[in-house]
Amino acid sequence: MAARKSKRIVLALCLAALADLLTSLFLIRDGVFFNRPLPPFGARTHSNQLATLEKMGSEPRGNWVFDRELGWNWRPTSVSEDGRYVINALGARGPREYAPAPQPGTRRILTFGDSFTFCDEVASEDSFQAQLEVLEPGLEVLNFGVSGYGTDQAWLRYRRVGRGLEAEVVCIGLMLENIGRNVNRYRPLWATRTGVCVTKPRFVLDEGGAPVLVAQPYATRDELLAAILDDSVLERVAEHEYWLGRPTVPSGRLSAFVRLFAGYLAYRERSPARLWREPAGEPFRVTLALLEHFQREALADGARLAPVLVFPAKEDLARYALTGRPYWSELYAELERRGLPFLDLIEPLVARARAEPDEHGVQRLYEGGHLSALGNAVVARALGEWLRARAAGAPAVVPAER
Repeated sequence: MAARKSKRIVLALCLAALADLLTSLFLIRDGVFFNRPLPPFGARTHSNQLATLEKMGSEPRGNWVFDRELGWNWRPTSVSEDGRYVINALGARGPREYAPAPQPGTRRILTFGDSFTFCDEVASEDSFQAQLEVLEPGLEVLNFGVSGYGTDQAWLRYRRVGRGLEAEVVCIGLMLENIGRNVNRYRPLWATRTGVCVTKPRFVLDEGGAPVLVAQPYATRDELLAAILDDSVLERVAEHEYWLGRPTVPSGRLSAFVRLFAGYLAYRERSPARLWREPAGEPFRVTLALLEHFQREALADGARLAPVLVFPAKEDLARYALTGRPYWSELYAELERRGLPFLDLIEPLVARARAEPDEHGVQRLYEGGHLSALGNAVVARALGEWLRARAAGAPAVVPAER
């Protein structure tokens, strides 16, 4: 009996070892399992990055340009290679040129943030900024969003281009996923499936909770490219790179199953839902400090209002907001506690999705991974109403729906 049991155990172990070997040989290719890179994450996490590396080795074309301070930026007076994205002389999106000061009788709004502020995947005229100008002819609404930016980069870009433009309102765009970017220095360590290999600045908090800048580590595009190709980029960003080595588990290079388990832990660690539920965590604390100091600075520079605009990704809207299971309540509570004005864009987007005649309401609000022309119309209308309410003396903080 004991011998038979031992044989079963040995057989099970052999089958497990065979399954592990076959998974390693046929299902994990170049460290990627069904399009998901697995730990340990190196300088190159996905084949998507090969095209980016080839472009970095030649003279850049289009909008994108390496930036010594910000990591990357839009080239002023440029057009993207596909012709969709036009950048004006100030570095803002759209063909319209704006003078350094607003036109007489108009009020100026500046918007900073990531691709949801830039309005990726739609034409310039379909951005919420352009649609708001149509709804409110007395407004100039400048779009200084940059795809892929964290709140840290948006703040630094405001310092460079926003001051001196005589804005009455400075909007700080916050897509919920930004919480992970704000403690990241080398993008593939946070967004492992990205096709972009770039480094960025970040802020760390001093003993008093104030943000202190950690500079972007490379002076030129060629230096960055060389560091990626020889893998030294990871060593260069190791100090203050929150995502390096997360999770702390054996890499499992000899075991596919261990690598799969490590991958599960890695993506669980990188879940925005998890990060927003941990107010004591570094990503949460850094993000709130950035929002608070960005807003204070904009007001000190002469803006009357500096609201945070909270954007949801498609999954946030469909999986959490529509089902009544929001994970961002701690964010709203902390914004209210600190007295930071914000506009919850999730609520009007949910209302519009539910008002659509069929179950495809969320799909109509998004174009690919970003808000569609319709979704941006909802944002424009909500922002216009918020501004009119503030002009009428209503409270600056929009209560979150509990």
